[in-house]
Amino acid sequence: MNYNSVGEIFESIDGTRARLETSVGELAEGRDRFRAAPDRWCVAEIVEHLSIVEGNVVKLCEKLLAKAESDGLTREEGAPFAPVSMDEFAERSRQKFTAPEQIAPSGARPLPDSLAALRSSREALRALRPRIERVDGTHLRFPHPALGPINLYQWLLFVGGHELRHLAQIEAVKQAMSEQAGAAN
Repeated sequence: MNYNSVGEIFESIDGTRARLETSVGELAEGRDRFRAAPDRWCVAEIVEHLSIVEGNVVKLCEKLLAKAESDGLTREEGAPFAPVSMDEFAERSRQKFTAPEQIAPSGARPLPDSLAALRSSREALRALRPRIERVDGTHLRFPHPALGPINLYQWLLFVGGHELRHLAQIEAVKQAMSEQAGAAN
């Protein structure tokens, strides 16, 4: 899918966030630590991981924006926005990844704390939006460990795509919970 503005990107990632919050909010109390399999993360760990990653992306965006601003890489207000997409990375993102230690969940953080951290990092991203809209983010690249060099706009799209991927995992955990409860009855 192509995005034609920073506004479209934020609308997309905020839509995914709303779905994530609804899904996690539907969990019965105490079920956030259920594991579908011994080697799988529970919902609390998935959300903790998401909060770590998004917090890191916020810091990265701040650095990219500071560099762009100091180098004068600005866009004229109302200038055309070159469409941006993550389609070229779709195939690579389907494979299973193992999170590096620095973004792996500790498992000790309570779900409400991770949700609060996610909300905080999203507010920080939203606060950066005016700056993002004033620069040409197509030339601001930083390598993703699995996807290679991606630009500022793609980093924002990554946040939503990453969340969407883990939302599917949350739904799978909830399905396993439901199946286990059904088998117990």
